[in-house]
Amino acid sequence: MQRNICQPGMIVLAKAGREAGRFFLVAALDGAELLLADGNRRTLSNPKRKNPAHVQATKQTLSLEGLTDKALRAVLNPMNEKAKRPLSKPNQIR
Repeated sequence: MQRNICQPGMIVLAKAGREAGRFFLVAALDGAELLLADGNRRTLSNPKRKNPAHVQATKQTLSLEGLTDKALRAVLNPMNEKAKRPLSKPNQIR
């Protein structure tokens, strides 16, 4: 069994799923799953469940104390804009 290296407050990069290539904040841990938020679709009050094997940890962290969705968007949106990659053929919007 792999040890979970992600902690609440870490910024991670999604490697799998339709959100692959986007950055998220680890809002909490729920057993063996991560609860991720980006401040847009996935707010801090409604985080997304994600398998830790499907994310890549970064060295950046944020303090969760007093963090709002607006402040989270201000941090993650520039990172997501810089990392935008063209969609692969099966995932393109028709």
